Amino acid sequence: MLSSRREFREEAIKLLYTLEVGGKYERENIDDEVFSAIESLIEHTDEIETILNDSMTGWSLKRLNLVDKAILKFSVYEMKYMNTPYQVAINEALELTKIYSDIDGKQVPFNNKVLDKAKDLCQKI
Repeated sequence: MLSSRREFREEAIKLLYTLEVGGKYERENIDDEVFSAIESLIEHTDEIETILNDSMTGWSLKRLNLVDKAILKFSVYEMKYMNTPYQVAINEALELTKIYSDIDGKQVPFNNKVLDKAKDLCQKI
């Protein structure tokens, strides 16, 4: 059992990233709650990716680095399927972006803009 929601999110992002790069993992090393969330996210991948692609102007998921792709996907999953308040899901995604991918200071504003648009689509679709 993970001790905080932040750890839960970090583990989920790491597992998503591992899957994105075609990596392997050992099931027994993954928290049950994280594994369950990722299995559910995978079932809803098409809808999540549609929401994200529709939230970007002049960009697509294919152009994003895989770390940001994992962060954005999990944030949309949280908003849409875990009923996490959008302010919490977005804030946590931006904090993870700062830690894992915001090398030049441009990724946090980009992800914030995408997730702000995605939150509206999560409510409609």
